[in-house]
Amino acid sequence: MTEPRRPEGNDALTPFEQALRDRVPSRETLLAEAKAQTVRQRRRKQVLGASLSMVAMAALLWAVDPAWRSEEIRTAYGQRDHLHMADGSLIALNSATHLRIEQRVRSRQFELLEGEATFTVAPGDKPFIVRSQGVAVRDISTVFNVRSDSRGVAVAVIDGAVDVSTAQAAPQRLRGGQQLLATGERLGSVTSLDPAGATAWQQGKLRFDGTPLRDVLADIRRYRQAPIRLADPRLGDLRVSGEFDSVAVESLIDLLPAILPVMLSRSGDGSVVVSGR
Repeated sequence: MTEPRRPEGNDALTPFEQALRDRVPSRETLLAEAKAQTVRQRRRKQVLGASLSMVAMAALLWAVDPAWRSEEIRTAYGQRDHLHMADGSLIALNSATHLRIEQRVRSRQFELLEGEATFTVAPGDKPFIVRSQGVAVRDISTVFNVRSDSRGVAVAVIDGAVDVSTAQAAPQRLRGGQQLLATGERLGSVTSLDPAGATAWQQGKLRFDGTPLRDVLADIRRYRQAPIRLADPRLGDLRVSGEFDSVAVESLIDLLPAILPVMLSRSGDGSVVVSGR
């Protein structure tokens, strides 16, 4: 018996072929998916690389400890001021003082560009450091005074201790009642001090105890804008003792010929020359 003829194209496997096509992606689909996968992997690598860069940058910033913000504080001739820091520290500023406060990642740092300041340091996790003329003073929970002028950097410890160092000199530990005069090249010898005398300026006083005249004039310059100088450097060895009001330095200048063998020459611009007689 002859089997009925099936119409062309109506193969018995046709339904299965279509189902297989529905389940297995085409070549174009596979290529598109591979391309998308490559893009996703590239993006993940970029994100990972950026994250690693941020971690490395944070580690570098922590190690270098840069100043991310700074503030300039100045006092005028004859003006004194007090700063209350966020960490509880207190800074007293003398006349004609220029202080830079630096916000850093892992330290509390200050640069005394000129003048004088007393630092009462509150305990904290971050080191407290004062720099001036290449000299660094690192606090060890203390109260200390720093003066920066043409003579160098004078560091006086009222209470506690500090380490004083330069790029050329190893740290020198100063304790309460000790002081030294430093420059960027060397540290001077450690001497004893009168704590009350070191901070007498906070009460508006200039206190001298056998102080060389050259140093007396250096202190006077902080309280007057017009210059005062010695005609003969040898006069700087003359000694001055006593306590005087810092708001009346002109009276102190006028008093010099009465207590020392000197005379004064005043100019119209306010400048004064101290010469011998």
